[in-house]
Amino acid sequence: MKKETKIISVFVLLLVLIISVAVFLLANKKDGNTNNFQGNEQQIEELNNSENQQNQNSSEKEQSINQRVLDAVGKANTGNKEQALNDYLAILNEDPANLIVLNNIADLYSDMSNWTKSEEYYKKLIEVHPEYIPGYRMLAYLYWYRFNDDEVKIKSLIDNGLEKNNNHPDLLSWIINYYQEKGEGEKALPYSNLLVNQLNGESSN
Repeated sequence: MKKETKIISVFVLLLVLIISVAVFLLANKKDGNTNNFQGNEQQIEELNNSENQQNQNSSEKEQSINQRVLDAVGKANTGNKEQALNDYLAILNEDPANLIVLNNIADLYSDMSNWTKSEEYYKKLIEVHPEYIPGYRMLAYLYWYRFNDDEVKIKSLIDNGLEKNNNHPDLLSWIINYYQEKGEGEKALPYSNLLVNQLNGESSN
């Protein structure tokens, strides 16, 4: 009986020891996971702070560019076209896709009778912003009045704009008016038919 009691005591002691070790390991594992979670939280917070800082910097840069554009517009309106042009070109180096800046540079070159440079920047404008319909019209007027009515360039330009903008009615109206003013109404007929189809499509929608 004493022998059995001794065996049971040893068994109980071993069982208690095993349970104690298991509890210790479980506690350490839990602490480790908590530390890892806290570390991840800290990393997420740092990333969020970094992203917020980048957004703030981007917003400040955009505001700065917008203010510089307004300053350049003011200079151009008061006759200081050379300085306005220099300012626009400097802004364009930082923001090459700026629609307003590209448009205003092309306009300024046209005002300064530099037709070649004006053409260059109108082309850049519609290359970067193919959806910008006024860009096609202004370049077409440039070809009409400053490039000796270059019909080949005008037709190619407008056709390109129509293709990229789903036969936009404004471009169709422009080319129709162009041919009618030249007394070549027959050349306007295909565009007139397209315009009728566009208007009928809009009416049915």
